[in-house]
Amino acid sequence: MLFQWQKGKCAVVGIALATISSQAGADFANPMIPAWRGAANTDFYGWEIFNSAFGGPNLPNYAGTESGAALFNFGFGASIDSAGNMQASGGPLSLTVYAGAWEQVVEVIVNVATIGTIMNDNSAVLGLYNNSGGGLTVSPSAVEIRSNQTAPGGQGQIQTRAYRWLVPPTGSILPRFELNLGSVSNNITLDTLSIDIRYIPAPGAMALLALAGTLAVGHRRRRN
Repeated sequence: MLFQWQKGKCAVVGIALATISSQAGADFANPMIPAWRGAANTDFYGWEIFNSAFGGPNLPNYAGTESGAALFNFGFGASIDSAGNMQASGGPLSLTVYAGAWEQVVEVIVNVATIGTIMNDNSAVLGLYNNSGGGLTVSPSAVEIRSNQTAPGGQGQIQTRAYRWLVPPTGSILPRFELNLGSVSNNITLDTLSIDIRYIPAPGAMALLALAGTLAVGHRRRRN
């Protein structure tokens, strides 16, 4: 995988061509799948069927996904087609995913499969907040077009696009996870979206783990 790292800016690199179905149910093509998916201290959420086009929660339903997140579209003029895809005809998509973060978030990878116009990389923002509203917002460390093909009839592009965030240490758990992402314009179909989240224990938890290890070693030495 090719990335160009730029602090505070998106860097689009490496276009990978792939042959995929011309139908709206194309799913991902060459998504970015982290090696740590499914490991301890990670979460995986995915959507391939949507049931609310505006203002209502869409719960994760992708194969192997977890519960605990909800996706909303706040862009006007969207609808759900017969395949369960979200179509934006009256205006651009304006997506927000809400979830809970149970440890410090250190890395987030998002894959988006669309048909038509393209996603707006400048709209991609990750927010982590405490219960008082404080916290931080982070732009993607990198963006990669994983697959790109002209849609039938010249109606835009069939794309799988990946976003990656490397989150600076916060020193504490920020439990409110919020991801914002939108399209450049209307005439776009959202086919599939996934989010991988990797955590590290907060400093207090790490200190307790270290203390537990020290006590265990001391106990073994006394027994010897």
